[in-house]
Amino acid sequence: MKIICEKDKILKALNSVIKAVASKTTMPILEGFLIQTNDNLVKFTTYDLEIGIEYLMNANVQEQGATVVNAIMFSEIIRKLPDTEINIELNENNLLVIECEGSLYKLATMKAEEFPELPQINIENSIKIEQNTLKNMIRKTIFAVSIEENRPIFTRMFV
Repeated sequence: MKIICEKDKILKALNSVIKAVASKTTMPILEGFLIQTNDNLVKFTTYDLEIGIEYLMNANVQEQGATVVNAIMFSEIIRKLPDTEINIELNENNLLVIECEGSLYKLATMKAEEFPELPQINIENSIKIEQNTLKNMIRKTIFAVSIEENRPIFTRMFV
């Protein structure tokens, strides 16, 4: 896998998917980003077995591939790089090599095949609703949701 992309595009993708990275888990693979390439698209996926997020972005993909990398380490490295093109490559030792203006980082990776698949959504049981309507509905009910974990049933909303 070899990708060349602008920092701001990668950061936008990472900020979108990092919300579903598992923080406390017995499965270390859930603490990472699944990075997959398809033609000139890069897909970032996170999944904590409850929430899953996928983000597609255009990039200059020179070699196809897939891997899983620790989300916190990867996103912190990308944040600290200068605002320019970033080269990301999976080498023969399964290390993710990140290069940018003289900076070189190597991160250990995990096998993409071990990352759990997101569940398929049944479109027959879905509804369409305007974004502003949904936001207003959530705003009017979120005050009743508890933040205390001792009674988890009250930490959620029924939709």
